[in-house]
Amino acid sequence: MRNENRGQIVIECPNTIFHLYVESAEELSKVQVFMNNIRHVNSLGVNDIYNWCNRQKVEYRTSFNYDNRLTWTKMIKSYIFYFRHKVKYAYRMIET
Repeated sequence: MRNENRGQIVIECPNTIFHLYVESAEELSKVQVFMNNIRHVNSLGVNDIYNWCNRQKVEYRTSFNYDNRLTWTKMIKSYIFYFRHKVKYAYRMIET
């Protein structure tokens, strides 16, 4: 059930795009603090973003980021990595 009055924030990683959906000023504030903090971090992984979204209970959707500069084998490995994480975190959401 999607609300028309909510905002969307996009975070792009090398092979995953996160679409964060915020419905209140409180959620927007959480995301702004997170975005300010990740600017000062040397390396941030996809796991970190998944974990943060789940801990803060911010609704999100992910999609695969196709990069045509990669070889087919690297692209397939990237997709497998993306799919594995998507399934792992989708299963966690079902458990909670």
